[in-house]
Amino acid sequence: MATLQHIKAVLERTTSERPWVIATTSGAAALVAFAAWCIKDYRDYLALGPGGPPYNVKGWAWITFGIRPFALSKTGATYVADYPTQGSHTSIQNIPRRQGDRAVLGGIAPHRQLSQHAPERMRSYITNLFTNAARQHPSILEVKKSLYERHHDALFVAHKLLESQPDTLPNTAIIARGELGHAHPDLSVHLYLSPADARVIIEKGWAERHRLAVPEDSYVKYKYAIASTYLMIYGPRDEKEMEILRVILENSIRFMTGHEDVEEVEWRESI
Repeated sequence: MATLQHIKAVLERTTSERPWVIATTSGAAALVAFAAWCIKDYRDYLALGPGGPPYNVKGWAWITFGIRPFALSKTGATYVADYPTQGSHTSIQNIPRRQGDRAVLGGIAPHRQLSQHAPERMRSYITNLFTNAARQHPSILEVKKSLYERHHDALFVAHKLLESQPDTLPNTAIIARGELGHAHPDLSVHLYLSPADARVIIEKGWAERHRLAVPEDSYVKYKYAIASTYLMIYGPRDEKEMEILRVILENSIRFMTGHEDVEEVEWRESI
């Protein structure tokens, strides 16, 4: 008992006479914890693979401290109250609810799917879908390097159409610099949809918002050339889900080009 009382007395004397010891120790502990968090977060960033920002510590720091503070939370990515309840395309209304839980996503840029990955056989189908979309609609679509990802191709509103800016062209197409969307190496897909279509697709479990697709009333809207209906579509797990992706892409084309007359896009074979 005497020993415990002695230790207590020493601690009380130390904290009263040398508060800087406590402050220094606490500061050092906080610094170590912060450094450990940074190391883990940086490793998680690298694990997502290249895409958009530099694939190094500078890219990680830019995303972590310059962009993440303005992003939606992970739970906020399924927020739909800012989207209208009316006006979605009939083909979108008719898609079924996705089976199972939502896929787990990670990152902001790059933004990737971490669970429920599409099987490898879907890769050629998704490639065909995007390539054929441009081939079947050469007057309104084209393929070129993604402005968001910078490492692979994306589907764009045709340059002449974007440049002419007809009344039917949505402001979203201008904000996005014409980019409709693209597929990722993990076979997830980013696409722009109309606000009404985006609501249905999210509610039925097929997608969620990109974490920079903040609502239109946000003070940081369009901050990174991303509009409010930029969605992550979970990778198709089988041929039935490939058909759903086809329907979603066709409606992305309708919205972003302002052309409702879009033919069914072939995905089983390259045209």
